[in-house]
Formats: sequence, C-alpha cells, structure tokens
Amino acid sequence: MRSRTVAGFALVFALTAGCDGGAPAPATPDAEGRAAMTALARSDDHLQSESFTVEVTSGDAMRTTSRMDVPNRRAETALRQATGEDQSLTVRTRLLGDAVFMHLDGVSIPGVDDRWMRIDPARIARGREVGFAPGQNDAGGADRVLAAITEASRLPDGRYKGTLDLAQVGTGTGLSFSTTDIAGLGDAARAVPFLATLDERGRLVHLQIDLPSITAGKAPMVETRYSAFGEPFTVETPPAAQTVTPPDSVYQYFGG
Repeated sequence: MRSRTVAGFALVFALTAGCDGGAPAPATPDAEGRAAMTALARSDDHLQSESFTVEVTSGDAMRTTSRMDVPNRRAETALRQATGEDQSLTVRTRLLGDAVFMHLDGVSIPGVDDRWMRIDPARIARGREVGFAPGQNDAGGADRVLAAITEASRLPDGRYKGTLDLAQVGTGTGLSFSTTDIAGLGDAARAVPFLATLDERGRLVHLQIDLPSITAGKAPMVETRYSAFGEPFTVETPPAAQTVTPPDSVYQYFGG
C-alpha cells in the first residue's frame, strides 16, 4: 500500500481503495443496528458549529494534525509524510477567512525558498478545495467516511464496531481512498472493519479503520482522533515579507 497527498494541503490520503463490485449487499440492519448507524451518522454534526482538533495517522508513513474553527473562519494544518529513509515532507497551511497560505518543509521550490505561498482558491480543482464549507473543513473526512458505513453495532463497552465500503468513501478534503488501489483489494474493500468511540455527547472522538485485516498486514492501521471541542485558538497571518505568489507549477498539484 502507498500513501500520497493529493492537492497538497487538501489532505487527500490515498491509502488503498474503488472496487470492481461483485460483493454481496449488506444485510438489512435490525433495530439495534439502525440505532448504531444513526448515532454514528450524527456524530460529526457538531464540526460545523464548534472548533476542534483532528489528528490522522497511517502508521509511520503519514501524520496530520489540524485545528479548525468554522464559526470564526480560521484553521491551521500540518501534514507530515515520509518521502524516503530518514526523509519527510511537511505541508503546513493556514486559513484566515478567504485567505489560504501554504508552507513546504522538506522540498525546495525555485523562487519560494523558505517562504509562505498565498494560494489562489479559484485555481484549485473542484473536489480538492480546503475551506470552511461542509466537506472541506475536516482532515478526517468524517462526513464521507461515516456515510460509507454499511453495518454497525454497539459493543457492551459503548464503542461501535462494523464495516465500511472504501469505494463509497471516495475522494475529497481529508481522508480518502484512491479507486486505483481499491480495485486491487477486490471485494475486501467493500467490508473493511472499523471501531469507533463517541463521547458522552455523542461526538466522534476516535475512529480506527482496520486495513491490516484485509491486506495481510501490508497496509497500516488508519486512526483518526478528534479532541479540543470548542477550545479557542489563534492563527497568525504570515508576515508580508515572508509571503510570495506561488509559481504556476504549484497549482498542478491541485488540479489547477
């Protein structure tokens, strides 16, 4: 399995995934199953109304930490991805209102050097945007991941287990699965085990996607953790002297 960043700061993680179909349809859930599905579907509703921190990890290959405050339109994200032995690339972003700034550590771009780039959102391809609208503001991609759950039940300890269909997760801002790699998993991609924890208010705080179980350990466990709900934070605008307009080549990574 491989890990990549699509649209740079948009945090699209291709870890596996698309599927050629052929898997049997999931059984119709009973009352308990429906209750579990409903609880999970509602567990990310609050992300539009309060600030939060989300951390996504994929083994040692990738880690992202993001703080998002939709009501006040500010956010910052740091994505670290291994690029080779003892080498890594870190993509840092800051969002303040409609302004988007990006900084790259571990790669040199002529004319940019160690400065921040002010990104033009209009040049980002549709579906790769990062912003404050639903579906664009969560590095964990919870809206798509939760919608891809095909079966769920509540455990005696209060956690939820079940399966999700990677092909239904699709791609977008946050955790995503490429159709190219899903096809290699065949029917296994249609029923990937997960384990989820909600807090006392029904908010998603931990989601574990068990890729090792369907890849004989070749793919790492994907873990998403949400915390710091409602906690205030500030995001600084990079100094003008340390900000440049990115070259056109940068937008190729965003489909622009």
